[in-house]
Amino acid sequence: MKSFTTVALLIALACAPSIAQAGVTSGPAIASSQDPSGTSAVSTLVDNSASATSSYATREAAAPQLAEFTGGSGGIYIGTGALVVALIVVVVVLIVR
Repeated sequence: MKSFTTVALLIALACAPSIAQAGVTSGPAIASSQDPSGTSAVSTLVDNSASATSSYATREAAAPQLAEFTGGSGGIYIGTGALVVALIVVVVVLIVR
């Protein structure tokens, strides 16, 4: 019974990527100028004027210590693939035990 459970679990995990992609269409995405509610989408304008540039320069001159900003410490990021492999290892260890 343990071997059947192991085989069924491995088959289910092996088929997961193909099941997840089952609803993907192969056609190109079509851009729309309307949001899902049917009303026209409104674009916002970006202020690229000289007054905006001088405003940025004024704010930058007021806080020179911000030029030394280096960001936070690095983190450890684990992808989904690593989590799936770790899950398979845990399940196999629990079943074999």
